[in-house]
Amino acid sequence: MSGSGNFPGGGRGPSRTFQTPAGFRDSPDPVLAAGEVVASQYIARREVARAEGAALIEAWDMLLERTVLLKVAYRDAGTPSLLAEARRCSGVASDAAAAVYSVGNHRGVEFIAGERLLATTLREHLRGYAAAGARMSADELLALFTRVARAVESIHSAGFTIGDLDAETIALVGMRRLVFGRFSLGQVAAVGPSGLCLAPEVVLGRAAPTDPAAAIGIDLYGLGCLGLELALGRAPFAGDSTQALLTAHARTPAPPVTEGRADLPAELGDLLAELVAKDPEARPPSASAVVGQLEIIAERVAAGRRGLRVLVVDDDGDRVRAIWSAVRRAHPRATVDAARDGREAAGKLTRDHPDLVLIDARLGHDGSGMNALELVMFARGLEETATAALAVFGPISPRDQPLFTQFGARLLDAGPRLGLVIAEQIRALAAAPRLGAARKTMG
Repeated sequence: MSGSGNFPGGGRGPSRTFQTPAGFRDSPDPVLAAGEVVASQYIARREVARAEGAALIEAWDMLLERTVLLKVAYRDAGTPSLLAEARRCSGVASDAAAAVYSVGNHRGVEFIAGERLLATTLREHLRGYAAAGARMSADELLALFTRVARAVESIHSAGFTIGDLDAETIALVGMRRLVFGRFSLGQVAAVGPSGLCLAPEVVLGRAAPTDPAAAIGIDLYGLGCLGLELALGRAPFAGDSTQALLTAHARTPAPPVTEGRADLPAELGDLLAELVAKDPEARPPSASAVVGQLEIIAERVAAGRRGLRVLVVDDDGDRVRAIWSAVRRAHPRATVDAARDGREAAGKLTRDHPDLVLIDARLGHDGSGMNALELVMFARGLEETATAALAVFGPISPRDQPLFTQFGARLLDAGPRLGLVIAEQIRALAAAPRLGAARKTMG
């Protein structure tokens, strides 16, 4: 009974046509009508897409009161069972696959009830950067690529492979979760725009795309291509035609990442180059090995970063303790020291070269030593702290406020939100490309 378009015949006259009934692939009517109840639990809302062997219906779970997806098989003869797909998704022990809630039979056809995904593809995510004239920071790139590699690892650990690992076949759900097309219940494309396996060993005819022995290597090659695209903002291989694209993947050397991205760790560029090696034997042995290397790279990058040093100049012990806590909660590598007066502060400025100096505006008001303005001027005069961030908190006369700002000191309200304001300062310093003047070392 399946077919496409209208067919002559049926009815009482030549003008009558046959229309494919609902439930078949080519029917103009949805598989489920709006309001139709499935398994006494799900009420159909609307058809959202039609996949190769089933229709995707957004529905409402009346028992658990949540939006779900129903994947409902077509009635066409030869339609494959949905059970294998349901088992594949539920077999992945990570959130790289859509959750499966139930499987069943409705009016003679199979259905899967699963998680409704609202997501954007990684390629759309990259286009957002391009539209803004920006690119991913090194930290974001390394974190995102590591999450992708961990998701691939979880899929391989479950005994499955991905096949076409591409920026079009991976969806970003929220800001952290990644779901692969083959494990999305049809909500994300399982095949990239070329529709071809681009691994060099397949292009050159040395392996078949369906060969289980080649599947891990093919996935790792796709992972490497994705990593290069995240770094470069474009696909690493291109061609004016399908044949040119295949030739580029088979013969053209991968573009070196670090030449255009000096901010990226050199060892990350080396790992990407290994992943896209033309010879699959030259690639890392597994996704687990890739994850392990990425974790070491991330740890090395973090260890190479100098922590933030903060000096608090205040003789109020309770306030110093509160500031100490606010700073340490704002940044994992922040250290805090304190000075009770200007003389002690001057010594610590010269010795420790802090990145941020927080000064009580009432410093030296009793005439016992250096006051807050004098300390700001002293800090600006030191080569080691000339670029340090200076902030003064507490009451300052309107006459003195321009003098503090002239020397680059930020004026902070010492009210109950002082800790939040200081935390903002700390995060801004951590995000800055340079955290103050270079330190001198002693031989």
